[in-house]
Amino acid sequence: MPGSSPYEASSAFVGPLAEALSCVAHGKITASAGGKNDLNKVHELHLTGIAGDGYVRLRGDRRIEMRARMFYEIIRDPRPGYGPFRITTRGYDYSLRTSDGLAVVDYHWHPLGQSHEKDPHLHIGAAQLRPDSVLSNKDHLPSGRITVESVVRTAIESGATPLQPDWETRLAGTEYRHVLHRSWH
Repeated sequence: MPGSSPYEASSAFVGPLAEALSCVAHGKITASAGGKNDLNKVHELHLTGIAGDGYVRLRGDRRIEMRARMFYEIIRDPRPGYGPFRITTRGYDYSLRTSDGLAVVDYHWHPLGQSHEKDPHLHIGAAQLRPDSVLSNKDHLPSGRITVESVVRTAIESGATPLQPDWETRLAGTEYRHVLHRSWH
């Protein structure tokens, strides 16, 4: 989402993310130092807090935990409707696991990282695989870019209890705002 200042662009970006996450978790979104004002520097956003390993336990029958981290940059964008400042995502790490620590699914995009895999992908977690499965939890399965809203939907479909009665409407609204202003398709 665009903003008239770096701080305003950062707030416009984080607001819908907080609303989407409120559908399944109470938490605080935290940014790395300078993450609301510093231009042209990659920042880290912890969508589920920074305590421990970053996982938040979700309510529900299945005892699911979620972690969501994003890497982003505040940039100038002269295009009408996109600036003068906006956030551009530089990567993410979303994860759902069981409360005993077994991965359910991991969504990764780390084009700036050390891995040879630079495109968005997912890993099927060990909790979902049989010992004799053809796939392993190390396989990189192409996924396309994944939104936070998609991860929240998956958490709910996997047994997390929605905290908001209108969670579907909220997720559709926040995702629509994101899609409207993103620069990738």
